[in-house]
Amino acid sequence: MKIKPSARVVLAVIAAVLVSLFLLMGMIPKARATEWNRWNVAPYATSQEEACKKAPQAIDGFNIPSAVKEAFKSQLGATCKGGKEVWLTPGMHLEEMWSGGAKPHVMSNKTVGELPVLKSPDGRTYRKGAVAETAKALSWEFVYEGKKYTLYEPFVCFNWSWASSPVPIVTVPVAVAPKCVELTFYAPVGGKVRWGVGSSTGPLAPDACNAQREGDGPWQAWHGECETCVPQEEYISKLLGSTAQVPHKYLYPVGVRKQTFRFSSEIWTKVLYFCLEDAIGVKTCGSYIRPESWKGQYQVQIPDRVWVWDDRKCPK
Repeated sequence: MKIKPSARVVLAVIAAVLVSLFLLMGMIPKARATEWNRWNVAPYATSQEEACKKAPQAIDGFNIPSAVKEAFKSQLGATCKGGKEVWLTPGMHLEEMWSGGAKPHVMSNKTVGELPVLKSPDGRTYRKGAVAETAKALSWEFVYEGKKYTLYEPFVCFNWSWASSPVPIVTVPVAVAPKCVELTFYAPVGGKVRWGVGSSTGPLAPDACNAQREGDGPWQAWHGECETCVPQEEYISKLLGSTAQVPHKYLYPVGVRKQTFRFSSEIWTKVLYFCLEDAIGVKTCGSYIRPESWKGQYQVQIPDRVWVWDDRKCPK
């Protein structure tokens, strides 16, 4: 089949246009994160109390799964207590952030900036670039479908924000897998689990066994560190001596009834405690497993009958 000269010209023009489009597409830069460095310009709230009242609508405005939204609302409650104080370090990526002003709206893809500090509190001038200020915030965490979601409430601007990161999956090669101690119990869905480790010799050593999972899901690293969770340290001191401390403290929401924890056999020398809370905030007394209670067992289950659902009647 012969192509007429006029048709060849048309084809050549189409080809040239397509080549130009491909070149232009290659030159278009990908969307870059903009820096959050104009603090207090458009605060979402003017106080902690106002920020807390506006938290539910702020969370609903984020592009995160519904289960994560509900988990954060449950953690914050009516008072927004229990958040962990953290620094929002320069360069840190925030997936979404609220901005206030006349028309509050959600901003996407922000990085945390830093503000240069030019003078010391007593008036001395700092060398340019020598000192900078960054933002402090309260944070709450929730793990969902292999992702850790972190909600932030910056002390400056109270601009609710969030970020996410993958949760490391703990895998142990079969050929070298140590024998792990497993502990199982059942917790109310929608509630919380507080747990920790009491020790007179410091924290547990890092180990491939140390992990947790819900139901038959994947093993994940322990998560939900909670500095404000205080167990009965006096009781732990009675068991382990005056040098006892609680180097591991955690709090996390429950998505599936069956909870399984895994430890190295070092746990046999520690005190392990768990406390449950249901969806409406009723708590149990703590369940403590003392060193002599392990008796070399690798499979342990806390029976449902152990939990005392009234923390006002807990032994001291």
